[in-house]
Amino acid sequence: MNPLFEKYQDAPWLTYSAGEPSKEASEIVKPEMLKLRAAYPMGPGVEMDYLDDTTPQGITRSDIEMKGGNKLYIYKDETKHVGEDRLVFYLHGGGYIRGNGKYNRCNAMIHLEKLGLPVACCEYRLAPKNREPAAITDVTAAYRYLVDDLGYDPAKMIIAGDSAGGCLALSLGLRIKANGEPMPIGFVLYSPSTNLHMSSESHHYNLGKDIIFPNGVREVIRFYADEDRLDNPDVSPFFGDFTGFPKTYFCAEDTEVLCSDTLECSAKMHENGVDVRTHIYHGLWHAFPALHPMPPLLPETDEVFNKIKEFLLL
Repeated sequence: MNPLFEKYQDAPWLTYSAGEPSKEASEIVKPEMLKLRAAYPMGPGVEMDYLDDTTPQGITRSDIEMKGGNKLYIYKDETKHVGEDRLVFYLHGGGYIRGNGKYNRCNAMIHLEKLGLPVACCEYRLAPKNREPAAITDVTAAYRYLVDDLGYDPAKMIIAGDSAGGCLALSLGLRIKANGEPMPIGFVLYSPSTNLHMSSESHHYNLGKDIIFPNGVREVIRFYADEDRLDNPDVSPFFGDFTGFPKTYFCAEDTEVLCSDTLECSAKMHENGVDVRTHIYHGLWHAFPALHPMPPLLPETDEVFNKIKEFLLL
């Protein structure tokens, strides 16, 4: 057994799909991921220009400028009337140092198609120019705008995110809880960073195996937060108390450096009484349901969304 999973082999919340990946993943999409990693290395200001920003026919995008100049983007499928009173609030990844609301267009399209729900994405200030707590401040402001100004009901909202966005989603949830406000339907997290100390096993065991972060994420975190802030739940949500959180779904991959962030946070949430479901895959890549640069849509991604629907929406 992969040593990362030894202590969790009997965990009721964990599903580990250790088999070989689909041909679509290994023969088509993964090679493209390797090319894109070389063309767009992780670094401040390195944006992924290959991402299509056009809105497909039948999809509308509302661009809302919030106080401070950041934008909120709301995508709706005008051909469907399913879940119009519900919403996915999606927070993009990018290591806290790149990305914007438009960067989420492909994520929004997938969630629109697979969940049948409108999707809101927001811009937030990026490091190193704007270190924490700028990002969580902006994410909180966007959430407040959705609820207070646009009238979305938190009890009909899913908060989701990948990588750094997954971290911000959990930190936002802890802020909502601390304020005594209604919680969302649930959280959906793709390979979130949850403990920015980077001390968990996979940060060492998976160095050189992770195709997105072969050298780890230490340099990225250095841009974002100071060492003396890493225990703060606004930075590392692992250190928060999740008691009272709604259903939470995690998805990650077993060779990524952030795999243990998912495992350890899932275990803590379970201990805090949260209904958690965690699915770990083999042979794919970090945040694969979100980092999907080209067709075809993977069978594994379809499986993830079927699990999300079964767990949170049915």
